[in-house]
Amino acid sequence: MKQKYMQTSLEKEIRDRAKRDFFYICAIALILSFISLMTKVDLFEQLYVFSRHHEHWEMDEITLIVLWFGLGGIFYAYRRMQDLRDLLHEISDKAFFDQVSQLPNRVYSLECLTQMLHRSERLRFQVAVIFIDLDNFKMVNDTYGHAKGDQLLQVFGERLRHSIRKGDLVGRLGGDEYLVLLELTDEDELAPILARIKSIQDESYRLDENDLTLRFSAGVAIYPEDGETATDLLKASDIAMYHSKVTRTGQIERYTGRMTETLYARYQLESDLKVALQNKTFSMEYQPQLSLKNEQIVGYEALIRWELRGKQIPTIQLIQIAEETGHIEEIGLWALYQALEDAQSFLRSDQRLGVNITSRHFWMSDFVYQIQRALSTYEFPPHQLVLELTESALICDIFDDVRQKITELRDLGIHVAIDDFGIGYSCLRRLKDLPISCLKIDQLFTHALVNSERDRYVIATLISMAKHLNLSIMAEGVESKEQLELLHQIGCHMAQGYYIGEPTSLATLVERMKPSSDL
Repeated sequence: MKQKYMQTSLEKEIRDRAKRDFFYICAIALILSFISLMTKVDLFEQLYVFSRHHEHWEMDEITLIVLWFGLGGIFYAYRRMQDLRDLLHEISDKAFFDQVSQLPNRVYSLECLTQMLHRSERLRFQVAVIFIDLDNFKMVNDTYGHAKGDQLLQVFGERLRHSIRKGDLVGRLGGDEYLVLLELTDEDELAPILARIKSIQDESYRLDENDLTLRFSAGVAIYPEDGETATDLLKASDIAMYHSKVTRTGQIERYTGRMTETLYARYQLESDLKVALQNKTFSMEYQPQLSLKNEQIVGYEALIRWELRGKQIPTIQLIQIAEETGHIEEIGLWALYQALEDAQSFLRSDQRLGVNITSRHFWMSDFVYQIQRALSTYEFPPHQLVLELTESALICDIFDDVRQKITELRDLGIHVAIDDFGIGYSCLRRLKDLPISCLKIDQLFTHALVNSERDRYVIATLISMAKHLNLSIMAEGVESKEQLELLHQIGCHMAQGYYIGEPTSLATLVERMKPSSDL
């Protein structure tokens, strides 16, 4: 269902011109008629002479013919005006409404915003602009196809429209971006509307017998505090949305001036990332993993590092930027190939190499082939490779596809571990159906282990569950002897953290492995 049509300035101009033309025609006709009545005109005498030569033509017949022609002309003009009206509506529909969601498009939404601002100047109310961007929607299109993705966009738009008040406006800017425009007499009206919009994330969508959930990032800017023109407000709300996406707070962020500075810094970082990709200035470090059964090093986790102008960029920030700029596959493949190459220098045959894989990389259509090709390049034994996936990659909505990919990896002999387990949204009831090898407990639980009996119970429960599923358990973030001893007591299989060994470069790792010589 479309929202109420608001007349655009272009259509208003066309309609006003048509009204003026009609008025001029009527005025001229009336003036000419008045002149004809007040002035002696021999028109009828000429018609009389004409009729004498054509005696079978009577004056009333001639008059009737003229009348019929006039009425026909009027009817023809009326029909053409109807055609013009229908054509205008069709053009307006295609020019101003999105054909997928049936919502106002970018052009029309900005036109409506401009008109709202003009009214606001006269009536003294506020205007709120909410910029919404769906998270990871490309993965939905890649998995289900664009036709199903369009259905999802339409349903989301309808739910968004139902979450706001009558008279407010929802538009689709393009792709997976939406705009909400609100007229506020008091800023206190905004909070409940934002709460309703945010609650849409808790609703599910049915696609191909799967229940999907959609997450989004959103930012809000308010007139006149955050901008005085439609362009300024759209830019401010976009910046606030981007801040929400980067910080991953899950909140609808209100624009502040500092966000602009953060955004410019972010753009600079994106530019630096492109240079780093061209020059391959990343590096790899390796952190040891300890067996708590025999206290032997059983493997290493490969960690990508990016040093920029003498400062280490946090890995999570690197991954976020790479995902948002579409470079995550390239960086992920570089890290995989580099780790496999480096492992030739230090990895024993009884040890495993863990490599992190992001959800976007995992869902690449040729992901399994990429892994297989990398293994073949370095003749690396598949059973020594552990691909570490975060819980976000294991979307239960498309569980069959997840299981199929992991099964293909297992058939190649590759192990799969679930990283940062316990802080995401894994479907525990389906975990038993995934051919995975290991669960890595997030460091948040490990850090609270000593002082929290509840966290000890959580880890003990996970270990018990893992044993029944024939999975191994590895605790991350071990930073003290006490933590390590407690993990051993409750039956944890492996551990990783700075107490066991900090991440080190290949050169340092190889140097440490050299046998010491007697002086």
